[in-house]
Amino acid sequence: MEVRSTTLAYSGADKIVKQLKEISGRKILDIGTGGGGFIGFLKQALKSFDSFIGIDLNEEELKKAEKEYGTIAQFKKMNAEKLDFPDKTFDIVSIASSLHHLERPEKVLKEMFRVVKTHGYLIIQEMYSDLTQTEAQLATLQVHHFEAKIDTLLGEYHRETYTKEEIKGIVSILNAEELEIFDSTRYPKCLFCEDKDLCDNPMYETLIKSEIKYLRSSMEKISDYPEYEHLEKEAKKLEQDIRKNGITDASILFILAKKS
Repeated sequence: MEVRSTTLAYSGADKIVKQLKEISGRKILDIGTGGGGFIGFLKQALKSFDSFIGIDLNEEELKKAEKEYGTIAQFKKMNAEKLDFPDKTFDIVSIASSLHHLERPEKVLKEMFRVVKTHGYLIIQEMYSDLTQTEAQLATLQVHHFEAKIDTLLGEYHRETYTKEEIKGIVSILNAEELEIFDSTRYPKCLFCEDKDLCDNPMYETLIKSEIKYLRSSMEKISDYPEYEHLEKEAKKLEQDIRKNGITDASILFILAKKS
C-alpha cells in the first residue's frame, strides 16, 4: 500500500492553484460557506473575480464570515437544496468540505449546476477516507468520524467521510463539458499560509494542542448526555493517538467541472 508524502511541496496542492490561476470569475457563489474560509482562498487563488456570495444555514458562522470577509463578499442564510437565484447566474459555484454535511448531496449539486453559467465552473473540494494515508492523516479522519458521532447525537446531520470512489460517484451526475480531478495530500489553501513550512511536521506541537482542544470543546457539548462516559473513553484514546502519531490534514479530491 503506497502512502504519499504530506510535505506541501510534494502534495499536489500546487497543481490545483496553478489551474485556478488560469480561471477568471466575475460572480462567484460559495455553498456551505461557514466562516467564509474558502472564499478567502479563492480570492488569492483565482486569476480574477468581481464579487462573491456565500450561503449557509448557520447564522453564527455567517456572522463570522461577514466580519472576516464582508469587504469582498455578501453572506446570506439559504438552503442549498433550493437556491434563491435564477438559472445561469454565476461564473463559478463552489462547495468545500461540505458534501458529508448534506443529506442529499446530489440535489445540491444539481442546484449548483442550474445556477452556474454555460461554460462556467463548479468547484468541489472534499477530503476522503481511503486508508492509503499516513498515521497522522488517519488520526485526522478518526477525529472527524468522532465529530460526526457528536453532531449526530446533537441532532445535526454529519456522516463519516466519503471514499474517493464515493465522491466521484456523487459528482458523476454532473453533465460537465470538462471534468478535472486533482488528488492532493494537503489543502491548496496551505500554499498561502504563513505557517506552511511548520505544518509539514505532523508532530508540530501547536497543531497537536489545537486538535486536542477541539476534541475537548466537542465533549463539552454533550457533558449532560448519558453517552458522555462512553464517548469520553473514545476521546482519550484519540488524544493518545494524536500525541503518538501527530496530526495532519487528510487527503482531498479537488474537482473542477466545466458546464457544457
